Amino acid sequence: MSDQTPRMHDWQKVVHAIESSDLDSTELLETIAFLATHETWEEVWKIADLLSREVSILFDSENRVWVDIGTAGMVRPEPPIGSRLPLRLWVHTHPYNAYWSATDLDTLAIYSTILQEALVLGHDHLKRTVTNDGSEPSLGNNGPLRYWTSEDTVNYDNLEELDAK
Repeated sequence: MSDQTPRMHDWQKVVHAIESSDLDSTELLETIAFLATHETWEEVWKIADLLSREVSILFDSENRVWVDIGTAGMVRPEPPIGSRLPLRLWVHTHPYNAYWSATDLDTLAIYSTILQEALVLGHDHLKRTVTNDGSEPSLGNNGPLRYWTSEDTVNYDNLEELDAK
């Protein structure tokens, strides 16, 4: 998968791509990249909800963006060919509630040496984790997950809480 140029397209073209299940639509992928670049996480979740699919977004160290659209129950990020490590941020959606699934935890463990932060988006909230030295409450007691913070769920209306951290 190549990186996407963040660009907000005409909403009718985005809706057409969604309604026709054109998952490779430039308008759809670039709009998702645009919304993610502007951290409008609730809007990203709404597009995933309209698609009835999970969406994954990766940002590399140069803030280039890769967007993947999965199935109704899972999205696996494709290798971001041409990216610059470390990967700065991985964002993905869940169908309703934000939580770290077993698949998510496996992905975080695998990417722990090249990824700095991750978000999972739910319908009105998100969860965040960042890498740390293992001194903060973590997603696991041993192995690579001990280096990922375990943080509370944050409602989209209260995102300034994330900015304060």
